[in-house]
Amino acid sequence: MIPEKSELDRWPEWMDLRTLQEYADASDRTIRDWIHLPMNPLPASQVAGGKIHVKRARFDIWFESHPYQAIDTIDVDGVANEIINQLRKAA
Repeated sequence: MIPEKSELDRWPEWMDLRTLQEYADASDRTIRDWIHLPMNPLPASQVAGGKIHVKRARFDIWFESHPYQAIDTIDVDGVANEIINQLRKAA
């Protein structure tokens, strides 16, 4: 759950993964999974030394663009066909 706007002042503009875990109330593994999604991954930047940072505003936009969708409402065949078509175009 994203904190209320009045609480945002305590959060830095760029957050390392530990800070983002607290901000997003999500585990390290979940955040890393979001960053490595094959489609529409969470935007992140890696600085010298390998530390990963996420800009708070970009996280908020990304997170809000992923509303909950019940699994039984997802058209799995449609998603699979779209991926196959994209792979064919790329080949």
